[in-house]
Amino acid sequence: MNYDLNNMTPRDIEKLIEFLQTILGNTLESKNTISKVVKQESENIECPYCHCNDCIIKSGYTKNKIQRYLCKTCRKKFISTTNTLCYRTKLSFGDWQLFFECMADCLSIRKTAAKIHKNKNTVFAMRLKVLQALSTFRNKVKLSGEIQADEFSMPINFKGMKQSNMPRYSKKRKSASKKVNHKVCVLGAIDENDNQYLEIVGNGEITSKEIEESLGSKIEAGNMLITDCRSAYESFAKNHNLKLEQIKSKTYKNENGYTLSEINGLHSNFFGFISHFKGVSTKHLQGYIDWFVYKKYIDYAIEVINHPKEMLYYTIKQKSNITIKDIYNADFPFDIDIAYADYH
Repeated sequence: MNYDLNNMTPRDIEKLIEFLQTILGNTLESKNTISKVVKQESENIECPYCHCNDCIIKSGYTKNKIQRYLCKTCRKKFISTTNTLCYRTKLSFGDWQLFFECMADCLSIRKTAAKIHKNKNTVFAMRLKVLQALSTFRNKVKLSGEIQADEFSMPINFKGMKQSNMPRYSKKRKSASKKVNHKVCVLGAIDENDNQYLEIVGNGEITSKEIEESLGSKIEAGNMLITDCRSAYESFAKNHNLKLEQIKSKTYKNENGYTLSEINGLHSNFFGFISHFKGVSTKHLQGYIDWFVYKKYIDYAIEVINHPKEMLYYTIKQKSNITIKDIYNADFPFDIDIAYADYH
């Protein structure tokens, strides 16, 4: 169909829009649209098994007319969505678009399921696949310049766990333990360029080993680290040749004018974000932390109306081979039997 766009009347333009909307609707529901989008968004085709990218050849099509590839190194066949969050999914590209609109609005699992007309278990699996894909964003974070770092803690949450598997006896609501070993320790850092980093490092009081394992590969020597007066940060700064400024407890700034206002603000924003979900299992908490940090990034860089598409096109090409079995058998980020050793 040919159109002379410069000489079209309003009625002709309306007909063209209706025609394009019909084509768009068919494309969103097509079974091979996701595969085409992943292929287009990926920088190159890589074997998901041996990660070779210069030994790939085409090898026919699936029954849904999706391009199949063969790796000449490991001799395995795959498609562009293999080991992505859309692999073997029965959901259309339109379903995923609507799902990411719900994520942008921070809707609960039940509200999302009602909006996209899917079972809540399906939506739960979709969310966990997306959160695993977002972990790649955390892995790429690098911090430089003046870096504020501090940790916060929150109660361990056993949401979804059977009572027979609990490491402690059940307690009444709003009676969370005040023991520090019964709390998740999350280390946060933010630099002068607003690069942000949050990660679960363990339970109880933070240690120099936990700081090393979390931030050791994120900060180059010669940068400045601003922290509270914990000795664990002193040894970390010394080992990495970092300039160290520390702020004493119950004071706003030190004698050189440095504060922890930025990292404290980041922590406060996180608690506001996580409150939308009425309790998140500690098993899956890191995923929600990664979601929060990525959301903060696109808040700065992308217009609000484009947030769903930005998240969709970022995560759809990331490797996310988590299965339903992996989701329901997920481990805690630390040994909970040790955390609750005082109960035994």
